[in-house]
Amino acid sequence: MPVPSITVLMTCFNGGRFLAPSIASIAAQTFRDWEFLIVDDASTDRSREVASGWAARDPRIRLIENSRNKGQTACLNQGLAEARGKWIARQDADDLSHPLRLTRQFETVTARPDLVLLGTSARMIDAGDRLCGLLDVPLRPATTSRAACFLNPFLHTSVFFRRDAAMESCGGYDTRFRIAQDYDLWCRMLEIGPCANLSARLVAYRHLPGSLSKAGSETAFSEAAVIADRYCENKFPGMDAGNRAALAALREGDPAIDPAAFRRAFHILGEGLREADGRDWSRFAAITALRIAGQSRRHRAGTLVRALRHAPLFVAGWLGERAGMR
Repeated sequence: MPVPSITVLMTCFNGGRFLAPSIASIAAQTFRDWEFLIVDDASTDRSREVASGWAARDPRIRLIENSRNKGQTACLNQGLAEARGKWIARQDADDLSHPLRLTRQFETVTARPDLVLLGTSARMIDAGDRLCGLLDVPLRPATTSRAACFLNPFLHTSVFFRRDAAMESCGGYDTRFRIAQDYDLWCRMLEIGPCANLSARLVAYRHLPGSLSKAGSETAFSEAAVIADRYCENKFPGMDAGNRAALAALREGDPAIDPAAFRRAFHILGEGLREADGRDWSRFAAITALRIAGQSRRHRAGTLVRALRHAPLFVAGWLGERAGMR
């Protein structure tokens, strides 16, 4: 059997009614040279039946069935070990990919062979596939490497990365992390080569209220704090505790965040950037400022003005896109 260019990797535990359309969105890709590994982690619903039905119809789709539940991190490593493609495209079992997603990502990494990872921006949808939000990410490698100091700069369901970089250079996903395993892996991959995002919204991320329990949220924040602190210490050892605390508050959605401390931290992280990278960092600063404005009414007007100063055209478009959702 010929070796495919891309392995699409999905893990699944009780995918429910969203699994079939998620698989269908990969089957409908305009790029055809792929294999699709679905690792079912001992589901107790009809997930295995749905996935095996697709596998019976398309020999490029392969179902790996676990007899006991191992957890997502172990399943991801299981899939990486089985993958044959040079490139890994991740997708979660309740999300959707635009038909051009793999084409656009493969064309980009072919034109830019230095890239080890490429994600995308996203639309956010609800249980009824209705648009409920837009997710913007840092774009250029210099921006993603700085953004990683305080948050995950890539949407896991959108990433497209080199298998050898993830497995041979980084050792795969770290099983010590149950929820933020992707953030940890990206931070390690950022150390070995450039990683970027496309501005195009090539995935639909499904937002389901209550999908992460209180205990799960606490674990996610705890894991992210460990990863961010380690990365920031290595990358920006001169950043003081106050600035790092402001970035941590931003990551955790603290409405009492100090905008002045946030601006100081962003200034430190953005120092020394070239013009094009500086423009992208200003864009990302504007995104982050608008996020803060949404958390705190007290700072909303002033933050919006500062965001407009950072990146007026981007902010105008950002506001216009969201106004069109109403």
